[in-house]
Amino acid sequence: MMVSAVVPLAGAGWGARRAVVRRFEEEDQRRREAAVARVERSLEGRANAQARSLRRFCAHDYLVDRALVQLGSGAPAEGSQDALTLVWPEVQTALGFDTLSMVSQEGRVLASAHYPGRVGSLDLATFEVASRARASAWVRAVRVREGQAPHDRLVLESACVRSRGPVAVAVSGGVALDAQRFDEAAQDEGVRVRLVLAPSEMPGSSSQRVVSLRGADGRPVASVLIERDDKPLRRLLSTVDALLAVAALAAAVVAAAVAAAFATRLARPIRRVAEAADKIAAGDRMVELDVQASAEVGRMVAAFNAMVRSLNSAEKRVRRAERLAAWRDIARQMAHEIKNPLTPIRMGIERLRKLHGRNVEDFAARFVEETDVILEEVERLRRLVEDFSRFARMPRPKLGAVRLHELLAHVVDLHANESVSLAWVEEGCAVATMPPLRADRDQLTQVLVNLVSNATWAAESRAGQDPGRGPGRVRLVVTQPESTRVRVSVEDNGAGIDPDVMLRLFEPYVTRRPGGTGLGLAIAYRIAVDHGGALTAHSSPEGARFVLELPFQGPAAVGLDTQNDELG
Repeated sequence: MMVSAVVPLAGAGWGARRAVVRRFEEEDQRRREAAVARVERSLEGRANAQARSLRRFCAHDYLVDRALVQLGSGAPAEGSQDALTLVWPEVQTALGFDTLSMVSQEGRVLASAHYPGRVGSLDLATFEVASRARASAWVRAVRVREGQAPHDRLVLESACVRSRGPVAVAVSGGVALDAQRFDEAAQDEGVRVRLVLAPSEMPGSSSQRVVSLRGADGRPVASVLIERDDKPLRRLLSTVDALLAVAALAAAVVAAAVAAAFATRLARPIRRVAEAADKIAAGDRMVELDVQASAEVGRMVAAFNAMVRSLNSAEKRVRRAERLAAWRDIARQMAHEIKNPLTPIRMGIERLRKLHGRNVEDFAARFVEETDVILEEVERLRRLVEDFSRFARMPRPKLGAVRLHELLAHVVDLHANESVSLAWVEEGCAVATMPPLRADRDQLTQVLVNLVSNATWAAESRAGQDPGRGPGRVRLVVTQPESTRVRVSVEDNGAGIDPDVMLRLFEPYVTRRPGGTGLGLAIAYRIAVDHGGALTAHSSPEGARFVLELPFQGPAAVGLDTQNDELG
């Protein structure tokens, strides 16, 4: 009797323990990979941004022009070197760099903001690297002087070469790399980031991932190790083991005490405990035993219920922490996205001020060119803020009767003049005779317009890149899998969705489109969920397919405030 009572509970407990470990490891791996992806995106974004800034600086700045003119004349103007040395640190600050130097074709250092003492010395490596590099940025150890003693710092460096007749100069600069910078890029407080000043091509252990930092020749010169702390798992398993041990011990004591006299009476509550434990192992946390039993079994049931309540409480805390972390990640990304346009805006204004002070003849044309760039970046900021506001303050659905055929006809009319073929197909159903949807018409229109716009862009892009595949095509396929639900699939013959993007497709700030804010699909997914439905994505070499499934009766409970619920 005792064995038959304890074994099922022990088996269920072991299953629950394995489920906890498996879920933790899966989440742990996902977060490590996400941290690696964020670090790599941060490096790539920073590399591209600073390369663009440096190219614009080389192309338009009067300091570079003046250096070329003086080198071409063979005799620098009196005091020009001192003036360049004085203004060069301000240029470095304006560009947002930690290092900035200018080197002649012969390797002579003309200016160095991070090490002024090297002006006039030879630096053959910088011009050679700038001339041969193929990447937008690379990692290199650069000698800097901070305080009293010079030392080497690891720098993400970009460079440009500007020539005028027989003379040329190279301008190189970048930002210093340290563990704090990568910690901020990882955007996960549970991730440990270590910068190793030695190349490593190892893929990392099961609890570690490696991002290689490569030099201008493509060879690794340093590594970023991204690790996770498994202390939370050990603490959680210790709690689970203790609770399971208490439950198993209580079951064993109760079974041994009353097995002889109350075997029949004892079997029922023990079986209920085992069934409840099986449900918990299967993921059902809404289990509460209400069993009338003797004192020993009653204590076991109370301990079991206490364990379930403790697990539920822990799970709620974890969910709240995850939601807070998600909003924190969104806020960090929002800050990053807003900061990106500020550099070209600032540089454009500084160039206009310099041009105005020099009274150049083509100032009007240059003024229009620079203000166009500034206005473009300001418009980008406006779109970003508007989309984020819609995402963060999504109103509750205003439910009403929505005729699906009218809604689809409206969406098709909106895209009637597109260059792709747009068709509406009914498979095994008649949309005109379907019952109306209990939904918010404006929000559903927003979802379908977003999906069709994305599909149109994908089909147009693929048709332009591969004319042999024929013109772009988009289909809206309507099916009715059940009498209570309807399904609308938006299909295109584009290039499909990259597997790395597919994993995070419905997360904020994930986009496939140039100039996109990455909030459209996140908003569409949230609207589908608020309506009691679902939005899924599928990809193949033949194109992408987004499936919107909705119940005719609408959401089960519309009164919930989804904005406040995001934080628990």
